[in-house]
Amino acid sequence: MRWFHLCKLPGRVMGIRLLRFTSVVIIVLLLVAGALTALLPTIKDDKLPNSRREPKTQTQSALDSFTLIMQTYNRTDLLLKLLNHYQAIPHLHKVIVVWNNIGEKTPEEMWNSLGPHPVPVVFKVQTVNRMRNRLQNFPDLETKALSRTCTTINPVCFKWKKPQYVALQT
Repeated sequence: MRWFHLCKLPGRVMGIRLLRFTSVVIIVLLLVAGALTALLPTIKDDKLPNSRREPKTQTQSALDSFTLIMQTYNRTDLLLKLLNHYQAIPHLHKVIVVWNNIGEKTPEEMWNSLGPHPVPVVFKVQTVNRMRNRLQNFPDLETKALSRTCTTINPVCFKWKKPQYVALQT
């Protein structure tokens, strides 16, 4: 019986050590969480509502930029995502969207309601749905360099340096 009480003693001591260790860990975690919470910005400091993109001033010359011509058919949701993605491309002068959804309204109102955009977007409604519609000569072209793409292609990361007046086509 004496040994039985001695066997319980190390368990009680270990239990106390484990309890102390656990409480120290919890206190340290609470202190770290409190310090991180103090670093968070307050609601008044939050600049998220004011972080909308401002439209570009049209001081960028047509010689130092390019036009993106993209064609779409039955992919309005993807079109809006791509247009938003392409707004961040440097030296992009204008986006011309060839709208091949015959008889459907363009999403121009929806696009304009999403806020000011740094790059203007022009929708060209087509009377016939053809793949070659994006190859026509648009009078809205103000740049000598252009890129043609389609909504069936994943977004391309553009790196644009000084234009060399080449037509990029995908």
